[in-house]
Amino acid sequence: MDTIRFLMFYRSFDTILKDIKKKETSYLKEYGLRSVHMGCLLQIKQSEKGMTATELSKASKTDKALISRVIKELTLEGFLIAKGASEDKSYNKRYVLAEKSERIVSDIVEDIGHYMVEARAGIPDEDMQTFYEVLASLTHNISLIANNE
Repeated sequence: MDTIRFLMFYRSFDTILKDIKKKETSYLKEYGLRSVHMGCLLQIKQSEKGMTATELSKASKTDKALISRVIKELTLEGFLIAKGASEDKSYNKRYVLAEKSERIVSDIVEDIGHYMVEARAGIPDEDMQTFYEVLASLTHNISLIANNE
């Protein structure tokens, strides 16, 4: 029984991720961004005061070296602005969204909202609340198991 449930769980999430990636890829082409760029922009958008590279790495659970490269790319392309630190102390810089990023991220967030409304059609709010609580618990527990092996 557990094997069947695990397969259903695995296949469901695999399908969901593939469909989200397909949507994401078509979306990002329009803006000339990659998935890792979007993740960083969305993460920074949630922070009111911007984020350092270290904070972004921890929050996104992404390697510091990759975050450093992504921040450099996004800054050079005018998507991010460095604030608050002198030029020689890049590790202390806080990055905020540039104006063009604010528009793009707002568009993405709005589209995600519409996408989620369509995806949860017919599912009561109480069920969605339970789903997200269970999902958070599963995510936490699976992470503990995966990282203790």
